[in-house]
Amino acid sequence: MQISISGHQLDVGDALKVHVEDRLVDGVKKYFENAIDVEVVFSKENAYLFKADIIVNDGTGTHGLTKGTGQADEVYAAFDLAADRIEKQLRRLKRKLKNHHKKKLDFA
Repeated sequence: MQISISGHQLDVGDALKVHVEDRLVDGVKKYFENAIDVEVVFSKENAYLFKADIIVNDGTGTHGLTKGTGQADEVYAAFDLAADRIEKQLRRLKRKLKNHHKKKLDFA
């Protein structure tokens, strides 16, 4: 899985990059082992508000992207909000893709 981390008019430090990579590898690989790439963009909205945008290509072949956004007064908190939303969406997508109506064999 390829992780791209960037900042829009904002410097992304090494500690934040390590935090993002650790959290996303655990969260995305938990639901989709073959995820292709993840893109994270940090930006500063106001003098006190940070925004984190996450886009995940889950690798299911449906060409669908999962997007999540978080806003907070700290950059780590904004990312954690966005990561929670992404994990929730991926969990729901995996549940939707899983076939729960398997045909039962009848031996009569």
